[in-house]
Amino acid sequence: MQVYFRQRWQDDRLQFYLPNVTQFTLSNRFMNHIWKPTTYFLNGRRSKLHNITVPNQFLRLHSNGNIYMSKRLTVHARCPMRLSRYPMDSALCPLYVGSFGYTTKDIVYRWLKDAPAVDVDSGVMLSQFEIGEIEVKNITRMNRLGEISILSVYIHLNRAVGYFLLQTYVPSYLIVCLSWVSFWINRDAAPARVLLGATTILSLAAMGITIREGLPRVPYATALDVFHNLCMVYLMAALIEYAAVNYFTKLMPKEGGLEDDEDEEEEKAEEVSGPPPLKVVLADQEKERERETLLEDKSEVIDAEDPSISYTQDCPRLFWRCFIGNFEYRLKRVMAADPEAGNSVSNIDMVSRYAFPLTFIIINMLYWFLYLYNDSDDFFDTEYIVA
Repeated sequence: MQVYFRQRWQDDRLQFYLPNVTQFTLSNRFMNHIWKPTTYFLNGRRSKLHNITVPNQFLRLHSNGNIYMSKRLTVHARCPMRLSRYPMDSALCPLYVGSFGYTTKDIVYRWLKDAPAVDVDSGVMLSQFEIGEIEVKNITRMNRLGEISILSVYIHLNRAVGYFLLQTYVPSYLIVCLSWVSFWINRDAAPARVLLGATTILSLAAMGITIREGLPRVPYATALDVFHNLCMVYLMAALIEYAAVNYFTKLMPKEGGLEDDEDEEEEKAEEVSGPPPLKVVLADQEKERERETLLEDKSEVIDAEDPSISYTQDCPRLFWRCFIGNFEYRLKRVMAADPEAGNSVSNIDMVSRYAFPLTFIIINMLYWFLYLYNDSDDFFDTEYIVA
């Protein structure tokens, strides 16, 4: 971060008296010839003074020996963070200021009382954080030299969740919902259902690798890891569900191939009761001939009418009934269809259509409640111990 670091101290040796002069500004060369408190940032990793176009610092001397020094610095400091609630976490970043070699016998640091200790520019914005409350303290610590005086600044940072909602949470929700489409696919369409399940799993796995690239390798699970693993469990469960459907509702006959349980029961019933009577077979053949005759008559009527009128009157109406799932229309379609070409639905699929979304919604409500409204955000102990 970039700061304007200002210090003020009293040096009676620099008192002066000049008529109509109470203060004057000194050049940078004069700074090397006066006493300074050797201030540094205790938890700073690296810091630098801006030197373009000239060293960005100045010194102002008052007649009573009061010295005011200001510098423009860029400071990189360590900020301990606990990422267990990432990306809904908060951070308390400290900055410690003290003397490099002097103890409290030589110098004591205090925040100015007649001005704000820390003034943040209103135009400062962070890409992933929102700057919250800023606290300042005066503390003392013991080291090998003795007791030292330290000024501390605590900056509360709240992570913005909007970016993660758009880039991680919403796509993950869509992938999970896409995996539930397999519950409406015919259980005999094994390639389609397996391919859909494998594709969603691979997509979520690739997304998980991407979102972890910018994170430190912490030894505990973050909130994002919990959500990602939850979605992965549901994708795996959707794929395993089809394996259960295929195992419990299908049997492998001796001749080879898959058969429905219901079809096998019908075959066993036929074997016990013997072949159907000739009367029933003739009746079925007669119904089939009547159906074919009806379809031929209907096709002749459609051919005799004007095609444009037929499409204008029938197609939109039939499309609308099909689109809204009209029960009467669907019933007529089922009655008119071939009874031997039905699309049987497994009971496991029917239960999964409601069980998967319902449980996923409940678990997500608990997830967001625990991570958003749980105020037990335990920060690291930010009291700096000087070695």
